[in-house]
Amino acid sequence: MNISILGFGRIGRDLLRQTLDNDSINIVSISDIADKENLIYLLKYDTIYGKLDADIQITDTGFTINGKNIIFNNWKNASDASWNELKTDILIVSTGKQQNIEEVNEHITKGCKKVLIASTPETGSDIQIYVPGANDSEVDFTKNIISLGSNTANAVSPLLKIINEVYGLKRAFLTTVHGYSNSNRLADVAGEGFRLNRAAGENIIPGITKSSEVIETVLPFIKNKIASSSMTVPVPDGSTVDLTIDIEKEANSEDINTTIQNAIKNPPYNKVLDITFDPIVSSDVVGNSHSGIIDGLATMEINKNKIKVLVWFDNGWGYSARIIDTINKLSEGGLNE
Repeated sequence: MNISILGFGRIGRDLLRQTLDNDSINIVSISDIADKENLIYLLKYDTIYGKLDADIQITDTGFTINGKNIIFNNWKNASDASWNELKTDILIVSTGKQQNIEEVNEHITKGCKKVLIASTPETGSDIQIYVPGANDSEVDFTKNIISLGSNTANAVSPLLKIINEVYGLKRAFLTTVHGYSNSNRLADVAGEGFRLNRAAGENIIPGITKSSEVIETVLPFIKNKIASSSMTVPVPDGSTVDLTIDIEKEANSEDINTTIQNAIKNPPYNKVLDITFDPIVSSDVVGNSHSGIIDGLATMEINKNKIKVLVWFDNGWGYSARIIDTINKLSEGGLNE
């Protein structure tokens, strides 16, 4: 399976790290507007995950990693690309920018067989969104365009589906407590907005997230019953979702934890969700490939109808693991010639 990556930031580099020993996934090219040598340096030396244990050599056309050649180019968007020349089967768009159907379709005309968007699309009405563990049976993997939505939606949606199936879900409110990213500032610097201009390493910064819209798209039963917000905090990785839900059928915290434990023993939840009863903190989930890790010690209830759950996740590593899972599903769905 020949894979090209457009955008070699956190998700792109995590994806390459995770596929080094995967014989079924062949990364043939990487496209990014940044300097090639700088990007390869960041692949090799990572502040969060440490030095990559691999032999990396820069070449005229790109670089080799453990003897395998990867082509590098500075294609910014579909108008620059020629995926046919690279024999790209699946293009991973990991630029972090929302994509529209016109731009994605142009990638298809440039020769790739399928496009996997590693972000939330501009609209879920013309690009299908897939959240593993939430809407597996509703997604058509024979189609050539798919989005994985947001990492918050991936962390929470499978859990909401479990809760609704057993107890009935009346409403939900979630707050994503998120590590800072390259969209944040190191110091107070004027720019677009106000709070986003503040130093991320020194502040807890409230923000807006569209994760609730993604969740409504993949779980229609919760439409108009969910709201979301976000907080950026001074950690580089390891995030959590503070989830409060109202349920129809009464349950206490032990009931909720037991239900989760039973559900995640089987597909589709066993690969995307986990639960722990250890007293963990954010750094303990760095490098965890699950979409969400439920903190069993933090589950709470009021009057057995209002439940609070904490869901930990590594926002880059877990999401990249879902990209790999989805590549395999798209491959199984068949590649149009």
